Amino acid sequence: MIASTKSSKMFLIQLTGRLHGVGFRYAVAQYANAHKFVGTVRNVLNGVEILINDKYFLKNFDSPMFSRVETKTIEESNVVGAKYKDFRVIDSRY
Repeated sequence: MIASTKSSKMFLIQLTGRLHGVGFRYAVAQYANAHKFVGTVRNVLNGVEILINDKYFLKNFDSPMFSRVETKTIEESNVVGAKYKDFRVIDSRY
């Protein structure tokens, strides 16, 4: 089992790079649900946005083949994690 800092705090992870059309969001959701994280992932204009209850989520996540993360920012969000019951792919925001 992977050690985690899962909490009611939520973190916004913003990624840029080659992330559209390579199954990145679905790989994130599969990994997050397998490890009982809560939150969302969606495509945004320049990449992917992940809202999750673990600041170190990407530490053990293996990106899908053909994807490439170029930049990453992580910041604490003011969203309350208790309102999430699972992890989902949500509609893209363009």
